[in-house]
Amino acid sequence: MPETFDAARRSADEVIGHAVVKALKSRGFDAVYAASKEEALQLVLERIPQGVSVGVPGTVTVREIGAVEALKAKGCTVYQHWGQPTPEAQDQARMDENAADFFLTSANALTQDGEIINIDGTGNRVSAMAWGRSVLIFVIGINKLAPTFEEGIRRARSATIPNALRLGLGTACTKAGRCVDCRDASRICRAMLILEAPTTGRETHVILVGEELGY
Repeated sequence: MPETFDAARRSADEVIGHAVVKALKSRGFDAVYAASKEEALQLVLERIPQGVSVGVPGTVTVREIGAVEALKAKGCTVYQHWGQPTPEAQDQARMDENAADFFLTSANALTQDGEIINIDGTGNRVSAMAWGRSVLIFVIGINKLAPTFEEGIRRARSATIPNALRLGLGTACTKAGRCVDCRDASRICRAMLILEAPTTGRETHVILVGEELGY
């Protein structure tokens, strides 16, 4: 019986996923549904040629599907500020991410009407999503879906809690268990971007994955 339940969930996710892909396409995004993270990784590799540069900002999702290792194995130069030894090296890596041929990232929320919502602390991630010469690729887990725009905003704000905990920050949301619009110096929800369509002239792909990925 549990297998039947799981199959029903997967079927429902696929139905919902294809409906959201249709909404994304109506807005001008090049969107596709992937049933698994393995399929999502394959779709990423199909879209990124051998030997190009790829910027990977602060995204758990992209790392969960194994994209960083796979792109390096393909001969791509991957720029990422995570793991850099100094603040100066992190800043340089952020600039390299944004100047790369491809920018591979995720989203904090995706509405069922196809709006992509992201919230950021430093601003490097949302700035690269808003403008750049790179090809923009989103990989978004089914858990990021929100039925309405208002729920999408709430969903995006809630993503700051696990991220703050991951970074060891004692922000108010980590104690309250919800966003309280704090004024903490260490808050990481400082800039929000809502993509209603790809920005003018920007090639933008969205891979919606039928698995829970990221925060």
